[in-house]
Amino acid sequence: MANIFNIGTSALLSLQQSINTTGHNIANVNTDGYSRQRADFDTLPPQLSGGNYIGSGVTVDSIERIYDQFLVSEVRTRTSSHSGFDTLYQLSSRLDGMLGNDNAGLAPVLGEFFSAVQDVANNPGSLPERQVLLGQAEALADRFHYLDSNLRSLNSEVNARIEGTVGEINSLAASIASLNKQIVSATGQSGGTVPNDLLDKRDQQLSQLAKYVGVTTVTQSDGAINVMIGKGQALVVGGNAESFQTVSNPFDSTQTMIGISGAGGNVSDITRFLSGGSLGAVLDFREGVLNPAANQLGLIAVGLTSTFNEQHQLGIDLDGNSGGDFFQPLTATSTEHPANTGSASVSATITDATALTGDDYNLRFDGSQWVLTNLTNNSSQSGTGPFSVGGLTIGAAGIPASGDSFLIQPTRLAVGQFAVALSRPEDFAAASPLRAQQVLSNEGSADIAGFSVSDTSGLPLAGTVTLTFNPDALGAGVPGFDMSGMAGGPLAYNPATESAGKSFSLAGFGFSIDGVPQAGDELVIENNTNGTGDNGNVLNLASLQISRELMNGTVSYQEAYASTVADVAVKTRQAEKALGTEQVLLDQSVAARESVSGVNLDEEAANLIRYQQAYQAAAQIIAVADELFQTLLSSVRR
Repeated sequence: MANIFNIGTSALLSLQQSINTTGHNIANVNTDGYSRQRADFDTLPPQLSGGNYIGSGVTVDSIERIYDQFLVSEVRTRTSSHSGFDTLYQLSSRLDGMLGNDNAGLAPVLGEFFSAVQDVANNPGSLPERQVLLGQAEALADRFHYLDSNLRSLNSEVNARIEGTVGEINSLAASIASLNKQIVSATGQSGGTVPNDLLDKRDQQLSQLAKYVGVTTVTQSDGAINVMIGKGQALVVGGNAESFQTVSNPFDSTQTMIGISGAGGNVSDITRFLSGGSLGAVLDFREGVLNPAANQLGLIAVGLTSTFNEQHQLGIDLDGNSGGDFFQPLTATSTEHPANTGSASVSATITDATALTGDDYNLRFDGSQWVLTNLTNNSSQSGTGPFSVGGLTIGAAGIPASGDSFLIQPTRLAVGQFAVALSRPEDFAAASPLRAQQVLSNEGSADIAGFSVSDTSGLPLAGTVTLTFNPDALGAGVPGFDMSGMAGGPLAYNPATESAGKSFSLAGFGFSIDGVPQAGDELVIENNTNGTGDNGNVLNLASLQISRELMNGTVSYQEAYASTVADVAVKTRQAEKALGTEQVLLDQSVAARESVSGVNLDEEAANLIRYQQAYQAAAQIIAVADELFQTLLSSVRR
């Protein structure tokens, strides 16, 4: 009789736990990260009676968490990727919209500036056109400054995102470490039974962490989980959580880095070890999109300033004076690492703006020599210096200590420093310092074309330079031009084969001669006195608009800007497409996880009815046992 009571009682207790578990599932149907649970039954050990083993009932062996580690890890990975591409797309699209906007970009105002240069070329002696040119130059400077302001604003947002994200990561790390302690304690107290709800909560915290940074985990034998982020940086080990902090870049205080405190309170930079999630995307945006864009815009500013000034200095203004700087000259910047202990200093000079690449460089003393590293492609060279690379000359002076380093940025700050140097319209050097012409009495068709000045150090000329055609200038039957007024003649020129044009270069200027001269015909080169209506130099300035002056003569100013815009646009589009792909993959992985771990209300309702019926049947067993027992008692009383 007692055995029937025990069987009924065990059934009631076990089914009650099943009903509780089903109710728990239904209650948490909308709880993020909740994994469905199931009560697993097991028979109690049978009892030997009369030579036979008689069953003794049922027990709940465990409350199982319906869970697939692979699917959970897949969701975590996709969450990290999706969050990263979403952040990258948000930031890149804003930069793309700014650079490519007709009202905010550089291309329109650059075109208007050169249009104003062409207007002066059409009427070089007019002050109104010159005044408009200065106004357009100021507008160009304002546009550079506007772009610089927006780049700095984006950089400030990047810093704010880094600081906020690091705070969230630290909070989640502390929470995961605390859950590790609770799980280990609960598992130990129960003799090995796992606390399912705590495991779900920990997984949910890991999923939240994955939104901010890439996560990998390793489970310990005691149930605690070790968490590594990015490229293997330890964040949580058992019940201990690391706390990251934000610090300023030692070379550039406007850029926030991520550090970790070490022995003696020293902070080690771990930024390069962090990847994935929104934090990795912010860092990738800064290093792969924002900073390169700033460098390329700076390259345009430096290249335009240098080449325009160089040509402007070859002309003369309305007062007959040589041209000066049209734009304020721009220089490369070098920054010393605050931890340097030596007395060395570094100088970086832009020797050829047309050869600049927009790359930054690190110069480090390794104890025996200097090592110069290109921070874009990681190429390096070593020696005592000075180093010539990418249009720069980099030299060091003083006594360095091992480990001393310097950051060289040829173009990074140029966008904000771009400025107009010229203040008076009369000072614009539109005219060429020299002029060339035919003598009116010439009988042939020879003429000087393509006249250009390359060096004004030998100007003004001591006197007029006259080229006189002589059929025997270089010997009998060898025609050319005799030259008077300066050394260098005679100049070989054969009208029979070279009438389409032949170029010549003399001290400080060059030209070409075409046509068919007659004996005695003269071509004259002289100082351009009273040349207020001359446009020889401004035509050369106007031609800079389409001339490929930058990056070793491969691109024009506008092509360089278009390339920068296109590069940002391509990266934005790639991030957008990747975001769409990751959204699909994330949805699929979440659906796969939910198909295993998610709560199905129809299924739980069916289970609830089944357990209820079984519970009622178990209660009937108790009632039957009680009736049998009462019958037995009644028989004994008789």
